[in-house]
Parts: sequence; structure tokens; C-alpha cells
Amino acid sequence: MVGAVLALWAALTLSALSSATDAGWNEATRATGSYTALTLVAPTIVSCTAAGTLSKTLVAVWSFPPGSGYTAPTNINLYYSSNGVIANLLPIGAGGATTTGSGEGPYTTTYNLGVLGIASTTAAIGFETTVNGWTSPRVTRVANWPLTGPRTCA
Repeated sequence: MVGAVLALWAALTLSALSSATDAGWNEATRATGSYTALTLVAPTIVSCTAAGTLSKTLVAVWSFPPGSGYTAPTNINLYYSSNGVIANLLPIGAGGATTTGSGEGPYTTTYNLGVLGIASTTAAIGFETTVNGWTSPRVTRVANWPLTGPRTCA
């Protein structure tokens, strides 16, 4: 009986080893496709004005790239820093600035810094295009209200 079991086992094992399989990398099927990359272009700041003496206001006129189809507020992120340091720019929430305009622009964004007295003041602003969570490089300007001399925004 042991001999018959061994013979059966040998027959099953050897027949399994010698049988053909359908698995393999012999298939010639290939897949092809294409993709396009989206490059987000930053908005253009057309002008920047540091206005006011006691109640300071920073006004920026800006536009999206022509033909982009972008509109505010959907495709813009706004940033502001009250100390004029670009590295300290923080997102502006609803009500932090007033923006008027339509289409690709131009838009006018006004930041009211409030009553800061007669002391010298510096502030920074930043804009970036946004689409589906992707953002363009940020464009920035720094405004100055010196104790003497002209106000600047560059």
C-alpha cells in the first residue's frame, strides 16, 4: 500500500511539473497615452500705492494673465504682512481686504492698515494664482510710509 501511495504521489507531482502554463510576459499589448502640464502664471501687479498719513491704505491694481480665464476670488490667494517682511506674509481671510474688478482684471485690492499714528510704517502684500490647489509663484510689493519724504510701494 505504501508503494502505491508513493507511486500516485510521484505521478501527480511529475505531471504537475511538466504541464504548460498560460502565465508569462509574451503578450505584445502596449498602452500609450499623453498628458499636458499646467503652468500657473502669477498675476501681474500693475500699480501699488501707499496712501494716507494717519489712516494708512495700501492699494494694488493687478490682473490675471490675458487669455487665462481666471477670475477673483476663485483663482487668487491674497497675502499681507503688517511689518513689511515678505517672509511674514499671511493669508488674508474674508473681509481683510476689499477687491473690485471682474474677469481677468484689472482688479483693485485695498488693504486698510488703520490708524497707525504718525510713525513710519512698512507693509507688504502678495498675490498668487491658484487652480485646484496648485499655486503660481507669489508676486509681492513692499509699501513704505516714512516720517519724511515720499511714500513708496515697490
